[in-house]
Amino acid sequence: MDISRGVLIVGAGISGLTLAIALRLQGIAADVAEIKADVSEQLGVGLSLQGNALAAFGKIGLSQAMLRVAVPGRYLNMRKPDGTLLAHHAIKPMGGAGYPSTAGISRSGLHQILISRAVELGAHLYMGVTLDHYTDQADRITVTLSNGAVKDYDLVVGADGIYSQVRGKIFPEIKPRRLGQLTWRVEVPRCLGTFTSELHFGGEFGVVGICPITEDRSYLYLIEAKTDDIRLAESELPRLMREKLASYTSSVVQDALSHLDACSVITVRPLETVLVPDRWYRGRVIIIGDAAHSGPPVLAQGAAMGVEDAVVLAESLAQTSSVNDAFEAFMARRWSRASMVVNNSVQLCEWEVRHEATPQQVGQLMHESQEILSQPF
Repeated sequence: MDISRGVLIVGAGISGLTLAIALRLQGIAADVAEIKADVSEQLGVGLSLQGNALAAFGKIGLSQAMLRVAVPGRYLNMRKPDGTLLAHHAIKPMGGAGYPSTAGISRSGLHQILISRAVELGAHLYMGVTLDHYTDQADRITVTLSNGAVKDYDLVVGADGIYSQVRGKIFPEIKPRRLGQLTWRVEVPRCLGTFTSELHFGGEFGVVGICPITEDRSYLYLIEAKTDDIRLAESELPRLMREKLASYTSSVVQDALSHLDACSVITVRPLETVLVPDRWYRGRVIIIGDAAHSGPPVLAQGAAMGVEDAVVLAESLAQTSSVNDAFEAFMARRWSRASMVVNNSVQLCEWEVRHEATPQQVGQLMHESQEILSQPF
């Protein structure tokens, strides 16, 4: 396909930057418009890259760069709130034998790799700018950006997250839905002797976890059943988090809590979901990643799905004869897999909130999900 006018990507998150890299590797021009003036404002804490995410990064030559700054693992420790070990739980290597089962990584480290590679390959990043409006024409799409610039592209990709402004333009009726849980996250010094994720079950909260993300840093998180609006003063968050986790006497939890006053940011966010049905595009505009499909982090697949989306969209554009054909080919490869992740993640979340499922049911659904995600995408 001739994409001589290039692609406008709205959003410089994981999906958007990965797409910019994948497009440039296919010889397609890519501009990225990011509404934040400083991209570091959106970096957050850390995340777990599952094997299929690492395999997707491998397709664009970035898996080794990720692993150089990440903490790889092949199992996690399941513990009681007092730290008693319940099991070493093996994680299925969903990316195949060539990749670890999982890798904890800081969002700043991940973002630095993506930005550096995108710029190196010739993608153009426009900070403090977003899509204002567009005119979809037979052979092009003319966009006006928030800074007044007007330019023609072959297509526009919304990779601007769960509150996507691009989704609002093409699917205004679709909004995120809250799931009755909050997540608390904070980056802390890595406790000596922690080599993999430590998950604590059976206490007041659904899960309390610690995930190593660098040689000397981890992130602590808890998932709390709560439906009220969030009205918490930032200065009160360290005290509140310590109070909530006071009964978790596990040494790794208590070590993390001892550092809260020195931590710069504690994030508290509701778990939400959104799933755009059938097609994620209209005309020459398509959405990917959390803009199109987002669920709770139960399966640790949010980043993986966005990275897979980006890789597949770039391949579809390079291998088909029209934008519409590329979008159809993309949806044929992505709908079933991404919707499964959202639906199964939401099911697991709702079971936890309502206490409706046995451990066997939870384990079976997670196993079935991992079996599907181990298949090529």
